[in-house]
Amino acid sequence: MSIAAWPLPARVCVRLFVSAVMIFVGLVVSLPVLIFVLCGVNRKPMKAFSWKKRTLPPAVYLDKSLGKHEVANVNGIQLYYVGSGSTEKPLMLFLHGFPECWYSWRYQLKCQELQDKYRLVAVDLRGYGRSSKPSYFHWAYHRDILVEDVHQLIRALGYDSCVLVAHDWGANIAFAMAREHPEEVDRLVIMDVPEDRIMRSFMFSHLSQIKKSLYMFFFQLPIIPEMTMTLFDYGAMASAFKKQMVNKDRMSADDIEVFKWNFGSRGTLTAGLNYYRNIPSLLVPIILPKRRPEKRYAMPVLVLWGEKDPALDPAMAKLHEDCGFFDDVTSHVFSESAHFLQQELPNEVNTLVLEWLASKESM
Repeated sequence: MSIAAWPLPARVCVRLFVSAVMIFVGLVVSLPVLIFVLCGVNRKPMKAFSWKKRTLPPAVYLDKSLGKHEVANVNGIQLYYVGSGSTEKPLMLFLHGFPECWYSWRYQLKCQELQDKYRLVAVDLRGYGRSSKPSYFHWAYHRDILVEDVHQLIRALGYDSCVLVAHDWGANIAFAMAREHPEEVDRLVIMDVPEDRIMRSFMFSHLSQIKKSLYMFFFQLPIIPEMTMTLFDYGAMASAFKKQMVNKDRMSADDIEVFKWNFGSRGTLTAGLNYYRNIPSLLVPIILPKRRPEKRYAMPVLVLWGEKDPALDPAMAKLHEDCGFFDDVTSHVFSESAHFLQQELPNEVNTLVLEWLASKESM
């Protein structure tokens, strides 16, 4: 029997085995992290367990120039979103990453040049911000479910298709969305995340990327990541934004307060981590592949990257042009940016996206 014909129980066993391996590696990785955290707690115990009370969102979150706040009922849950621009124009839908929310796209939502051409919508993905948090269990955040959320959201907004713009985990969902529902993605703009097959190939051949991805193993652990990330009033989150940005002035104290408020709501941090805890289920088709043709991307695709991204090697950006999975793909690496590209270089990103979209209008 070929591995492609293995029955469901075998695939479940592989899923459990992959999870066990990742949790084991996560435990090993967690040891130095826990030692570092415990040293910090020991030095400043009162500060470590003190959290600012955040009952209302910061004023910048409610900035009317960013658009109107609304809710869509999709896939049995509610998705919270902010929209700007005329509903008569084509849809440009933004998907954020971790540890973020719709607010990550603030510089795009208020960009007049984008508003002139598109209806702009930035959504809180399932589990984030004011969107529903259907379960503490990770299987409620399987990528297939997340793709279905986006599929139904496009319809709920009154459109048949969109320009899909996505970053980090949102980009991973966007790639899957473009494969499963290509008729609903007119153009695809990806930021700082590789296509699944490129990531797999690159990791297996570059130890440096495995080292950069060790945090994903740490996130497989229950409870411990939540505990460490909330200490010192979500200090790890604030530190992540600052350390993974070259242009730190683009992330103000008020902006960081938005993300802290967002993750301070009950269940949000666990929901965000549950995206990572579903990674083993994404690896099962790699270990036990099905006999089906590799899916290609027929729509034009733009891949953007920050050269100083500490989590994902920028060399993967150019690989999208060489892999053969795309009919029309362009990549660009910004030399003065790290991971949070659309927040660090909003003007440059907005201009490049608009120019690229203009070049594809005749297609």
